[in-house]
Amino acid sequence: MKPSSAARIILGLALGLLAPSLATAQSQSPEARELASMTLLSGTFDNLSTQAGKMGTVNVKAALEGNLGRQLTEDESRRLNELFVRLFKETFSQSDYEAHLADVFGRYYAPQELKELVAFFRTPLGMKALRFSSVLDEESSAWAQRLIASRQRQLAERFNAEFAREFPALYQEFERRRRR
Repeated sequence: MKPSSAARIILGLALGLLAPSLATAQSQSPEARELASMTLLSGTFDNLSTQAGKMGTVNVKAALEGNLGRQLTEDESRRLNELFVRLFKETFSQSDYEAHLADVFGRYYAPQELKELVAFFRTPLGMKALRFSSVLDEESSAWAQRLIASRQRQLAERFNAEFAREFPALYQEFERRRRR
């Protein structure tokens, strides 16, 4: 996959996730908007940006390395990741994400539940729970990446076997093209 193709796919997915309609933003309850705002204070948007950067980096790095015929250095990889994070934050505003969260909260919580959640998150324990959710996201993501990396070969082998079983014609076509 070309770096520009991967970047377009990632940005397209993020746009679909983050871009609420104007009508939706106007219909959100004040409690849903406040809960979304409180959630973002915990670092959720920064975590989302970091994850988007990592996803973009993985795909583009693989394409670059394939085209260059070498692995990127640690510095090049770090700078590529920083580029993706910066571009994500510049392209998708935190206010867009906040509007999206408010919309989601409004769809899944009743008005009274939103009032109770806002009241809870205003307490010291609620504020701590919001801060902890950011830490939990970061640590869970790092753990998942380590786990996947430690089992990458096993996962690839199983995927290849299952892919060949589930899509025999496609697998054969892929293998023919790969051998050329």
